[in-house]
Amino acid sequence: MNCQYKRNQELLDLIGRVQQYISRTNSKALGDVKKNEALIKKDLRKYIEDHHIVVEGYTSIELLNRIFAEMGEYGILNSYLKNEDMELEEININRYDNVVLHYKNGDVVRAPQTFLSAESAKNIMIRLLFQQSEKTLSAATPKVTGYLKNNIRITATCPPLIDEECGVQASIRFVNPSKLRRDDLIRKETLTDEMFDFINLCVSSGLSGVVAGSTSSGKTTLLDGLLGDVEKRKRIITIEEEVRELDLITRDENGVIDNNVVHWKTHGTINSRELLKTALTCDPDIIVPQEMKGEEAYAAQEAARTGHAVLTTTHANSCRAAYTRMLTLCMMDSTLEDKVLYRLVSEAFTIAIFSKRLEDYSRKVMEITECVVDEHGNSNFRTLYDYEIDSSEKISDSKVTIKGHFVKRNNMSKSLQQWLITNGVPTSTLDRFIDKHLQNGERDL
Repeated sequence: MNCQYKRNQELLDLIGRVQQYISRTNSKALGDVKKNEALIKKDLRKYIEDHHIVVEGYTSIELLNRIFAEMGEYGILNSYLKNEDMELEEININRYDNVVLHYKNGDVVRAPQTFLSAESAKNIMIRLLFQQSEKTLSAATPKVTGYLKNNIRITATCPPLIDEECGVQASIRFVNPSKLRRDDLIRKETLTDEMFDFINLCVSSGLSGVVAGSTSSGKTTLLDGLLGDVEKRKRIITIEEEVRELDLITRDENGVIDNNVVHWKTHGTINSRELLKTALTCDPDIIVPQEMKGEEAYAAQEAARTGHAVLTTTHANSCRAAYTRMLTLCMMDSTLEDKVLYRLVSEAFTIAIFSKRLEDYSRKVMEITECVVDEHGNSNFRTLYDYEIDSSEKISDSKVTIKGHFVKRNNMSKSLQQWLITNGVPTSTLDRFIDKHLQNGERDL
């Protein structure tokens, strides 16, 4: 019998005895453990002292807090959910006795403690989802996606989707806890200053774009950083599902809001598509439907083609794939032929940005592409910038070091240059983004 299992059994037995003790002394307190925290902790302290209880690896106060966390809070998740140093990125619970922590620096480590049992893990997850997300995890609804405070997204499953002996499975992700801005993204080498400023110029001038990538690729962080650098006079309306991950409101030294931002969340029957249509009547400069994953994509491309800048994200594994993905989503709300719909999507979103989390856990903008629609309605893709990996070295089973560099492949098209000039961008500003050495060699890709 391993030490961890033995200690867990000891704690389970102790918790059972403590609950019996409190039910005799203060039975009503157990009806709402969190509300009666002070009273219950007082009884816990008395029980531990009177019975001279010692558990290996715990001080008296640590033992008291662990027992209370198991009874009325979130067990071993308590400290991780606080994420006070904001270094934790994801918690993967594979089963009650296998919890893996993912950190920003690329470290992937097994949590030193586990849930006490399969039943205990399931009860804690039920409590967490219900108290913070008003979601019910049960045999009747064994798969739940919810949102916790502090921009935490959680997806959890329980039996019968998994084996009874596993208790619970969950992925808990911290979304953009650091609120990275322009200088932060450049310092972290997510992209170069020219790449950032090019995207900012396009969006600020009214051009629409889509940020593509997989889960945890840094799409939301990049989006937040890009929008955080937009001129404060620009009216930005964000639309998100159920919970707000973007936080764009800024204040001056006196605490007065000094920018022009509206944050919306879907609720009940009011979905993203409805909010997109409503946004068009609210004098927006930039509309930000945070993620395209359904029929709202058709409304988004319609908005983009009516002169409004739309900046959104979607799940795709390249810039080109982003357009195919958007086409598939638009088909959910349109009977137009594929070719016609693809042209509309291509016209709507001139710029695509592909973000990726590499094996060393760094986030990179792997590519920025311009989509040029010719007079025949054909979509031509021009790679403007990309990231080249020079070397990849495996340091350990969980650590990889990757080195690479950004490359400018092509200048923006003449048509995009003219569009920007027409929309008020001085030619002197455009000059920064035109590399004369590429003039003769540039081509549509």
